[in-house]
Amino acid sequence: MDGAVTLAELSSGRPLDLVIVGGGINGCGVASMAARAGLRVALFEADDFGFGTTWRSTKLVHGGLRYLEHGDVRLVRESLQERSRLLRTRPYLVQPQRFILPLVPWSRRPAWQLRIGLAAYDALAFRGGLPRHARLSRRAAADAVPALTPQQQGAFAFYDGRALAPERLALEFALEAHDAGAFVLNHARVAGLLTSGGAVAGVAVEHAGGEVEVPCSTVLNAAGPWVDEVVEDVRDAPLLGLTRGTHILLDVPDMPRDAVFSTARSDGRVFFAVPQGELLLVGTTDDRYEGDPGAVHPLPGDIEYLLSEAAEVLPGLHPDRSQVRYAYAGLRPLQRVRGGPEAAITRRHELVDHGSRRGGPRGLYSAVGGKLTTYRAIAEELLDAAFEGRAPAPPAVPGLAAPLYVASLAPRTRMHVALYGPAATEVLTGGDRVVCEHTGAVEGEVAHAVRRELAVTLSDVLMRRTGIAWGSCRGLCCDERVAGLMAAELRWSPEQRDAELLAFRADVAWHLPSLDDIERFSVAERARGIDVADAPRG
Repeated sequence: MDGAVTLAELSSGRPLDLVIVGGGINGCGVASMAARAGLRVALFEADDFGFGTTWRSTKLVHGGLRYLEHGDVRLVRESLQERSRLLRTRPYLVQPQRFILPLVPWSRRPAWQLRIGLAAYDALAFRGGLPRHARLSRRAAADAVPALTPQQQGAFAFYDGRALAPERLALEFALEAHDAGAFVLNHARVAGLLTSGGAVAGVAVEHAGGEVEVPCSTVLNAAGPWVDEVVEDVRDAPLLGLTRGTHILLDVPDMPRDAVFSTARSDGRVFFAVPQGELLLVGTTDDRYEGDPGAVHPLPGDIEYLLSEAAEVLPGLHPDRSQVRYAYAGLRPLQRVRGGPEAAITRRHELVDHGSRRGGPRGLYSAVGGKLTTYRAIAEELLDAAFEGRAPAPPAVPGLAAPLYVASLAPRTRMHVALYGPAATEVLTGGDRVVCEHTGAVEGEVAHAVRRELAVTLSDVLMRRTGIAWGSCRGLCCDERVAGLMAAELRWSPEQRDAELLAFRADVAWHLPSLDDIERFSVAERARGIDVADAPRG
């Protein structure tokens, strides 16, 4: 799609019904539902689809077992319903995952309380398509996860949802919106809101070195961690209370098949260890964050904390720094609250109507909070509030899986190409030669990303289309080859190709840093007078 021409057409045409700012799971999910409900919609993302919280989450599509502890039954039920829907309609992106919840001496919840919570979880997920929880003996728990601490006194096993690539889930919603007639554009920053007579009149969009004004009657600010920046001129107080979550990816000798959901020994926080391809995803931290959302990255103290807790829960893996392939940090754009532990901050979303509640322009809404499973509720609230229920309910999306012949590929490539579901056939027609041995990605994925999935940069392709950067090589073993394929598709000059390589390597060092990268950033920040020796744990 020629973004510049289309933007010019939008700027001179009649006002759109809805402009969405932010292309994460919420923005893309709302765009899909609104466009399929017959509204004239545009979606603008400053970087790439799924770039923010969506891409750097724990990758779980879960109801939130621990939210029951805070009495948030509505959020759990809502999330479980969406989990069931995604398991049914996107089986190639969202799959069941068995979790082992060990009974450890330092748990702050007795076994009877966990049993009641899991029974309630099962009841709320009635007919959700997953097995009910079960109690495991000490031996059965050790058989399931041999690396578990010998201090465990049995375990519970339960099932939840795992997003294999949440950034691709957001992308699919963006493409659905596009197919339903919406205009969707990444690398297009909304630089300002336009108002007239106390109401929203449009947005100013920066793209390709220029700025265009796009008229509209309603704006949804779904910018995730950047929500406050979008509405800086009209809000009366910050909406967000950001918390930072860091994860590490370990290369362990005996990868457990089951995931582990436990309690951190040092502070009682939630601890996850989830298989992710050839690596083990371990997380997460939960610390308040007041800085620039674009500057978040893992800190040395995060790494030591996660390794220490992994050694407590999974000592059989002998986790140490030599196993850390990389780390990443993301921000949770939660509702702003004062004081209290981070884990107690609600994950429930809020749709803020700036016109009626905060004295801002009519037609401006902000989506605050939520998780991977709450985009549908946000969309339904927005359609009801801003369009008075005039929009019909969008049709359900049928569940489709990858074609059967994909099973003839090498196992790693088969698993990777299956992420494309019904598009796997088209992907393979572009070439089935493997470009990354660590992930099994093939050449056809690169062409497909450029031609069909709105990829613009090398980072778009390696990080948020093919997922190559999630492998143990972080894409650094094949970036030149992929850049060559993109150069052929997009007719890049040698200088453009080299610039894309430099930009991608800088993105990897910042967003998916190795331990050396983290130490280098820490040294630089200490030189500027910023103490980053340890991440705050309080």
